[in-house]
Amino acid sequence: MTFSDQPIRIIHHLSATGGTLISRCLAAMPDVVLLSELHPLTPSMAPFYPLDPLGQIAWNYPYLVPSDERMAELFRERLDPVVDLCRVHEKRLVLRDHSHSDYLTQRAPRTRLADALRGRYPLRQVVTIRNPIDAWLSMVENGFTEQLTGFEQYCERCIRFLDDYSHLSVWRYEDFVVKPDQIMMAICEELDIVFLPGFAARANSVVLTGDSGRRPVDIGPLPRREVSQGFLERAVNLEGYQSIAKRFGYDSAV
Repeated sequence: MTFSDQPIRIIHHLSATGGTLISRCLAAMPDVVLLSELHPLTPSMAPFYPLDPLGQIAWNYPYLVPSDERMAELFRERLDPVVDLCRVHEKRLVLRDHSHSDYLTQRAPRTRLADALRGRYPLRQVVTIRNPIDAWLSMVENGFTEQLTGFEQYCERCIRFLDDYSHLSVWRYEDFVVKPDQIMMAICEELDIVFLPGFAARANSVVLTGDSGRRPVDIGPLPRREVSQGFLERAVNLEGYQSIAKRFGYDSAV
């Protein structure tokens, strides 16, 4: 595999953690090209997407899909011209990883997007997270929990996700909505992206896949979704939740 000197930036986050909002803000920075929810192995049923014959094969005829290694190779081949276009036009390419496919499904957890690109491109990566309780409530509301047995397993998968990316900088969604300029500036610095103030207003016009949240006009904290006291009491006492809460400064009591 030939190595390229063109860097690729990747933002990793799990579903319902505010990642779409943060990604829209990144896409609103000057000279950024952001491709949303990419994954080398996960097809999506699109009603009309004539440029993606491989994706249509993977969705409609999964028995024809080659090995994971070959799919990763084909993914790199399809990404190469995009990287070249960004180089020619002096754009900074950011990939939003579809980490849900790696950690919140029946697949064995693994960093598949980064694995597919590592050794081909220099990578600059960041991770964003959200309180697992709030993320879980949003996932339940949006029907994203079908392949999980419950909140306890969700916390276990979150820990695996965080452990796999423990070498990267991590930002909390809760901090971002309180100090958006400060946190976005830090993320841009980590990704080597030019920071331009006023991104919140520009981000409102950015359309990305996976935009399933409440999407307020202004960036700020949102009230917790309705939840029973019984669930909260059970949730905060789980070992997995306690581990994440201690590690990232979330409340460990109801």
